[in-house]
Amino acid sequence: MSGMLLYFETAANLPTWLVVVLFSVPFFGGLLLYIYKTRHARSWRKGIFPQSLKPTEDNFLEAYLALGAKLIQLNYLDAKGKTQFINQYFNRYFAFANYNFGDSLLFSLKYPIQTKTITDWMIIHRPDEGARSQVIYFLTGLALVAGDLNTAELNFLKKINNDLGLKPENLTRILAIYAAYRSHRKETAEKKVSSSTRKTYAYDILGVRPDATPEEIKKAYRKLAKVHHPDNFATGTASQQKIAAEKFVEIQNAYESLIGK
Repeated sequence: MSGMLLYFETAANLPTWLVVVLFSVPFFGGLLLYIYKTRHARSWRKGIFPQSLKPTEDNFLEAYLALGAKLIQLNYLDAKGKTQFINQYFNRYFAFANYNFGDSLLFSLKYPIQTKTITDWMIIHRPDEGARSQVIYFLTGLALVAGDLNTAELNFLKKINNDLGLKPENLTRILAIYAAYRSHRKETAEKKVSSSTRKTYAYDILGVRPDATPEEIKKAYRKLAKVHHPDNFATGTASQQKIAAEKFVEIQNAYESLIGK
């Protein structure tokens, strides 16, 4: 108590301007620190993904989540299933990220993002085509949770694919990968294996015509391998490497099903 009285007595003997400075610096310093700490939240409330964010695993996860929330809002059919898909996807591919899934999703649903602000940020920090296509891979899987795509969902996927600087064939390929996967699960459950069905999807995955020659099929496969081979993500994040490895398996399967025809 005596120390506090001594402090005020000392302050009373100081020049007025110095007292003002001593008391105002902590206040304004704290205010500036608060403004700096909350600048990103203010941008997000306006639907703007902060372009100054660093390309960390956590920030990419938030970008995925914001786009996922936007997609959910297009069609609330099976919203519970879509929420579970996102949570499982993040647990599988972003196992080491630090985030509060519930709070982040509710925030993104309450403050819908302007998707172009995310795709512009990703183009800067994900210059590789294969890395950017992983975003479409995630969104397509989310959209297909309730079954087939509706028009609004398909147009959303086309827009994000285009805004990420990806060709239309990229989305066609990813849709074919999911279709092949779903077909395989159904055939396995029914104990039926249709090689003709697998080949139908394989043409779309590789982006070749049904009458493509073996040379054309090999050329298409090598072209995809240059973009999507897991080795291309050796310096990437753990999530990128895992997604690339699983996606490339489908490309390999498509190639093998056609080469062996």
